This record gives sequence, structure tokens and C-alpha cells, in this order.
Amino acid sequence: MASSPIVELIREKLDIIEIVREYVPSLKRAGRNYKANCPFHNEKTPSFTVNPDKKIFFCFGCSSGGDIFKFVMDIEGLSFPEAVRKLALKAGVEYGDERAHHISPEDKERLDLKKLMTAAAAFYHKALFSPAGEKARLYLGERRLSKTTVEKFELGWAPAGGSAMMEELQAKGWSSDLALKAGLITEREGGRVADTFRGRIMFPIRNQSGETIAFGGRVLDPEGIPKYLNSPETPLFSKRKTLYGLHEALPQIRRTGRLLLLEGYMDVIGAHQHGVDWAVAPLGTNLTLEHSGIIRRYAKDTVVMFDDDRAGIQASVKAAETFMESGLYVRLASLDNGLDPDEYLNEHGREEFEKKLAAAADPLDFRMNLFFKNKPSPTAQEKAQAIALLLETVARQGDEILKSEWVKNLATRFGVEQDSVLKQLRKTALALPREAPRKQAPPLAMPQMEKGYIQLLLRDPALIEQSSALEPEDFSSPLARTLFAALRALPPEARPKAPAALAQQYPEHSSLVLELAVTDLGGPDASAGRDAAGAVRMLKRFSAERRLKELKALPSMDPQQLQEYSRLMLELKSSVKDR
Repeated sequence: MASSPIVELIREKLDIIEIVREYVPSLKRAGRNYKANCPFHNEKTPSFTVNPDKKIFFCFGCSSGGDIFKFVMDIEGLSFPEAVRKLALKAGVEYGDERAHHISPEDKERLDLKKLMTAAAAFYHKALFSPAGEKARLYLGERRLSKTTVEKFELGWAPAGGSAMMEELQAKGWSSDLALKAGLITEREGGRVADTFRGRIMFPIRNQSGETIAFGGRVLDPEGIPKYLNSPETPLFSKRKTLYGLHEALPQIRRTGRLLLLEGYMDVIGAHQHGVDWAVAPLGTNLTLEHSGIIRRYAKDTVVMFDDDRAGIQASVKAAETFMESGLYVRLASLDNGLDPDEYLNEHGREEFEKKLAAAADPLDFRMNLFFKNKPSPTAQEKAQAIALLLETVARQGDEILKSEWVKNLATRFGVEQDSVLKQLRKTALALPREAPRKQAPPLAMPQMEKGYIQLLLRDPALIEQSSALEPEDFSSPLARTLFAALRALPPEARPKAPAALAQQYPEHSSLVLELAVTDLGGPDASAGRDAAGAVRMLKRFSAERRLKELKALPSMDPQQLQEYSRLMLELKSSVKDR
């Protein structure tokens, strides 16, 4: 990531705490830093740390870290120029055209891919209103979608021909190589290529900034398979990290803290058309921990309503368990009449639909209600089997108070002793597969004294002025030598931003640099100077002892080496007297 006067001006004008808090509302002060659960990985204990003085963030759990630009890049999936442009608007700074700034090859490719996807969305949308799109328009009409809704979600039509989309884009200067990387075309035998989507209603999939990053396509031919087809994974798109409709739903979700998780494209679009504009959906995949991490950033009240069939109910329960793994509480709702959400809204309207949402139950009640609906008078054996199954949900609940309430509720509903349920719960918890411990990267070989001194300099770069007695060779660790030399080489005006500068200069060591910079050392700031001065003396002493050991190991010493040996012995004796 390049730096420039404009980038530095944006960095100075913006408060990293305010920017991060837009995405992580739970960010709270903890000493000199701010902490929250990490938005980049699933965790129950906060390890995501932001240091407002250094304007950097670091997660001790997943080792993600960087400056304000890196945070926005990672959280929104943006290139560096895009993140700068977004933050420039917030800072009131004129950024200008990306071409006026240095752009890495990776960033240029991402920008080109986004422009290509925008052009493809426009092609599909235009095709929907062409003579060839008549059947698609009739289908959307049958689903009672208004023209306003079709325009809002930029729905389209992929012609049934083999390469109509690619031919038009190539005529406008786009390359087939880029289209292949974007998942818009597919290679066939003999090196031929064809449009990936053919004869399908097209649903542009947007990121939270509103940029088209992928497509979903629904086939109209009853014999066509698969019924729904999504873009492949690309540099812009990952199904595990994307929720359909999030861009359109975010304003309402942010205002109310409510989020409705539905099953598919048409459910979300129909909900928005009826004013239920806080609805989103996963993309043909089970809810993932990445999805729950995104939802956790914005919503306090989440309701899951998947289709009212066996597969939908099973998916709802599985989604609830995934939410629980993320430490989130959700409720499950059901329409209980065989209709999909968009069909129900068309038949009964928003008011009745919202009543169903209001009646949503927690995951355990939801499953118990289903059981007693199907078996109003269960036998003892059926009760035992059902309790064993339900306890798997209870065992996954991380909140001990809620778990205790669930045990009481389960015992009451089934008319059994609470102690029996607790004993069975212990057996169930032991039988559940345990999550493998996170593999930690092997620690970098750096003596604690050297690591501690580098940390002092990163925390308070003004102490670099006191390091004149040290040389890089006084450090035994090659990495400590490298970092110390880089810190000393920084011009005085750049030293306040030393952690970000070193993380950018040495990306392979950025995690260590950022971790050292944000770790709270404790103790008063006034002691830092004394600690640094003491560390310099100790490092010089250890360096002298190492060199003496090397000299003693020589078969013989020349006059120059003898002189060095005598000098080092005097220095060591002098340092002992000074202590």
C-alpha cells in the first residue's frame, strides 16, 4: 500500500476509533486501547484491539492488523484506492482519479473486475427488456414484482445463446481473460468459451458498498439444471462471506438493529417490495461463521425464517446453532402453511407477516413446538429420543444462564425430572465433537530483552533518540537487528507512525510489529524512559558477553582481537560497578 501526502492527510483527519465503531459497535475502552470481539473471525472473548494513538488495530486471535485503510479494505473487501476514496469522502479530502495515484497490479485487477461486473449487470438488465426477455418479464410479473423493484435490484436476463454477453463486452473492449477470472464465461473443450449464464433470470449480487461482485441465475426451463446457479469464487466474491440484499437492507438494519434472514433471492426481493426492508439471505449455502460475523456487526435482533418444509426447518435449526457458536442469540420463525415468505406477503400482506416474526421462538422452543405439533401425546421412548436430540442444541449454548433456563424449560415441557435432564446433558456435552485448538504460528526467535526493547520503541518512538549507544550488531536476533535498524532510519517526522510504517515495510513481520505496538505494558508512562535506558545498558552488556565468548573460542587471537578482548573486559567491569 503506497503512501502519499493525501493518504497521510486522511489518516490525520480521521479517528480510527470512530471508523472502526461504525462496523464494530461493541468497541469499548480497555486501558490505553479499545477492545471488542474480532469482526474477522469467530471468538467469544474479545481479542480485537485498536490503539487510537498509533492509529492501528490488531487481533491477538487471528493476527489481522494494520492501519485505518487496511481495516476498511478487509472489512468491505476493497482495494487500497477504493478504501482511500471512501475514507477521503469521510475526511472531506479531494482524492482525485485513481490513475493519479500508484496502484498495485492486484488493486488494478480488482478495479477492472468491478467495472466489468458493472458492465455485465447493465447488459443483463437491458436484455430483460428486450424481445428475448419477454418470458423472463412474464415470470417476474407472475411473482408480482413491480418495475420499481426490478429496477432497484437491477434484475436481468441472460440470453439463451452461447456467447451473447461476451460478444457484446468484447465489442466494448473487455478481454475474455478478465471475463474468465470474473466467472462470466466458462472454458469448454478445445479452448472454446461460452457465457456461464444462459437462459436465466439474473440477480446481481452486491457487496455492502453496492458494487456488483457476482451473479445468481434462475433457470426458466423446467428441465434445466441446476435451478439456481451462482458465480464461482473469484477475487471479488466468496459465498461464505456474502449475504444477498445486505446493501439494500443495511440502512434499515443500522437504524433498528433488526435483521431478517430468509432463504433465497425472491424471498428477499419480495420482502423489500412489501416494506420488510431488513431482509437478507445466504447464497445457496448453509449459514457460515463468516455470515454470523457479518450479522453480528450490525444486528442485535436477528430472526431466521427459512422455507416451511423439512429442508428449510433443518436449515433454520442449523443456522441457529451456527449463531450460537458465534455467541449470538437468534429467534426462529415459521409461516406454518407451506408458503414461501414472498408468497405469504403477496397473499396476506406485511401486517400478518410481521405477526409471524413477532411470534418467533428461541431455538429450543422452536424445536419443542415442532415435536409436540407432530406428537401431541408422545410415548416415554419418543420423549427420551426427542430430549436426547434437543440436548445437542442445549449443549452448544455458550451462555450458562440461558442454558440453565433451557434445561428447566425442557424438563417442564416433557414432564420429566430436571436432574435427569442435567445428567443426560453432561453425557451429550462429552459426546459432541470438540473444536480443534487454533494452531499458533511458531514464535519468532527473539530474546525477551531484545523483544521488550523493540516494543518500547514501537510504543514510544521518541525513545529512539536514546538509542545512540546501540548498534544493530548489539542484538543477537536477526529480526531484532532488522527492526531496530529500520526504526533508527525513520526520519523524526515519521517516527510517531512507526508501527504502521514497519508493518508496511516488512509485511511478513507485520503481525509481530502490530502486536508489540498495541500490547498494553501497564505502569506509568514516565517509567518508559528509565526502562529504555536500563534496556540499553543490558543489551550492551549481553552483546559484549557474546563477543567475548566468541573471542575465547578462537584457537588464537591476533593483536587487534587481543585489544578488543581487553576493551570488552574493561567495559564489563565498569558496567558491573555502575549497577
